[in-house]
Amino acid sequence: MNDPAGVQTRPYDHEISLYDLWDVLMRRLPALLGVAVLTVLAGVAYALAQPVEYEYRTGVDLPRVYSGGLGNVVSQDMAITRLEDELISEQRSALFDGEERGPRVNVRERGSDYSLMLESTSTREGAENVADLHEAVAGALADRLRPRYERSLAGSIRPRENRVAELESQIDLLRADLDSLYERLDEEREVTGLIVAQQIGDIRRDLVELRTARVDAQSQVETIEAMSHDTELTYLISESENPVGPSRSLIVALSVVLGGMLGLFVAFFWEFVHNARHRRTNEA
Repeated sequence: MNDPAGVQTRPYDHEISLYDLWDVLMRRLPALLGVAVLTVLAGVAYALAQPVEYEYRTGVDLPRVYSGGLGNVVSQDMAITRLEDELISEQRSALFDGEERGPRVNVRERGSDYSLMLESTSTREGAENVADLHEAVAGALADRLRPRYERSLAGSIRPRENRVAELESQIDLLRADLDSLYERLDEEREVTGLIVAQQIGDIRRDLVELRTARVDAQSQVETIEAMSHDTELTYLISESENPVGPSRSLIVALSVVLGGMLGLFVAFFWEFVHNARHRRTNEA
C-alpha cells in the first residue's frame, strides 16, 4: 500500500539552506565588503562633487488699467506663452552667447491672475547671472506689452479728458456771458438791473456746478493714471531658504544601499561561477 504520508516525509533535493547562504557570505565576505566600500566611496565622491544650488525667484506683475476697477491688459497664459516661445531664449542668447550656457528660466503663475514668477536654479556664485537674466526677461516683456498697455490706458482716459475739455468750453462760454452781464448791470435801470443781477446769480451757480464736474473728471483721469501700471518687477531673485535638488546625505545613503546590493550580487555570482567551474572540472 502507498503511504499517504510518504510525500510529506520525502526529502527535498533542492532545498535552500540558510546555513549554506551564510557560508557563502562568509567565504565571499572580502568581495562583498570590497564592492560595497568602493560603491560608497564613489557615492561620497559624487556627492561632494555636486554643486550646492538654490532656487531663485523673481516676481513680475503684468500691466493693468484702472477703469472703475483694475483690469488686465493681457492674460497670464498669453504672457507665459510669449516668454517661453520667444523672450527667454532671446535674452539667454543675447546675455550668454548661446542658450545652453545661461541659466534656465521657468515661468509660472503667482497667486493672482496678473502676476508671474520667474524661477531659476543656480549656485550662489551664479546668482548675479540669474539676476541679469531675470531683469532682462522682465524688461523685454515690458517692451513687448507696452504698446498694448498704452492703447488700453488711452482708451480709458480719453473719455474723461474729452469730458474735461467739454466742461472747460462751457465754463469759458459762461464766463464770457458773465462778463457781458456785469457790463450791462451798470448801464441798465433799476428794474432791469435786478433782472440782470438774477441772471448773474444763475450763471455763477452754473459755473460752480461746471467747475465741480470738471474737478471730478480731472480727478478720475488722475486716479486712472495713478492706479494703472505698466509691467512691473515686484522683486528680484529671492533665494530659497534651503538648497534644492538631492542632498549630499541622500546621495550617500543611496550609495550605501546600492553598495550592499551590489556586494551581495557579486558574492553570490562569484560563488556561482566558482561552483560551475568546479562542476565542469569534475565532469571532465
